[in-house]
Amino acid sequence: MNIAILFNKNHKLHSTNWSLAWIQYCEDNNISYKIVNPYENRVIHKLMDFDIILWHFSNYSFKDMLMAKNILFTLQERGKSVFPSYKDAWHFDDKLAETYLLESIDAPIPKSFYYYDIQSLEYDIKNNKLDFPIIAKLRNGSGSHNVKMLNTKEKLLIYAKKMFNSGISSAPSILYKASSNIKSSKSIKTFINRAKRIPEFLNSLSNARKFNIERGYVYLQEFIPNEGYDLKIVVVGDKLSFIGRNIRDDEFRASGGGDLFYNRSRVTNDIIHSAFTVSDILGFQCMGYDYVVNSNTGKGLIVEISYGFSHRALLDAGGYFDRGGRWHDEPLNVPHEIIKTMTL
Repeated sequence: MNIAILFNKNHKLHSTNWSLAWIQYCEDNNISYKIVNPYENRVIHKLMDFDIILWHFSNYSFKDMLMAKNILFTLQERGKSVFPSYKDAWHFDDKLAETYLLESIDAPIPKSFYYYDIQSLEYDIKNNKLDFPIIAKLRNGSGSHNVKMLNTKEKLLIYAKKMFNSGISSAPSILYKASSNIKSSKSIKTFINRAKRIPEFLNSLSNARKFNIERGYVYLQEFIPNEGYDLKIVVVGDKLSFIGRNIRDDEFRASGGGDLFYNRSRVTNDIIHSAFTVSDILGFQCMGYDYVVNSNTGKGLIVEISYGFSHRALLDAGGYFDRGGRWHDEPLNVPHEIIKTMTL
């Protein structure tokens, strides 16, 4: 069995990249692997010699988003075992695609609205078809960078006119990220650890600035009243774990802030059931779901999905739920779980 782990050895990997965990697993279990640079010419010919291809590509890398899916899906079409697979990743970093997919199976999601001309939006505003506040999102981006709360019709129209004219950059804001990390740092140790990762963020920011301006659409989600947190729910195979994320001070967004908690009583049977059900119906090998719990109904709603997330933060949950909702005190290492399943 030949395994290829894809990244450029001449570039330093981000500390959260799963390639490091895959390499560790292979070395700990005496599994042969090879690191392959996915950006070189004739890479498809080289990868055809492998049985399993693993690539934790990033939505902050312009060149990854330009060609990673093309390479992985080509190899899958040729009979190779790849991660992420087509089902896991065709919709990656495209919130509109995620919404269409989740709507197709009646998954528990907030009401969504998408407009491709301003006249349709103006009609709905005029006829009071939208409730405020409402959440506006760009198609791409993570960590809440491209998410806004609009409190009035006037603010929505200003936002829409910009989206249908000059557009909005999807690159993350360094000021927003810095302020989020400062606000959510509860100790000097946490602050210092985050400061050490500033070079990683600056590199990610440099890559993300290459993306095109987003324009020509408006994507909205209803605002879900909540108790000041959201949940990253991760399903891989028959295991489910979570990361709790508190909303930052003077904010409505939790993702990307870094103020984490691991109170598993927040993960209800309803959430466990719906996350496993969505993964089963859509054939996901591994998926991270962002859930917001409606404080009026207690129901968990999926606001976004992504095959990739911080596997290190997930380890701190200390265990996982099985399909019956039983907790197991064994940290869930998702990259290890993926490669273990693929090499059985």
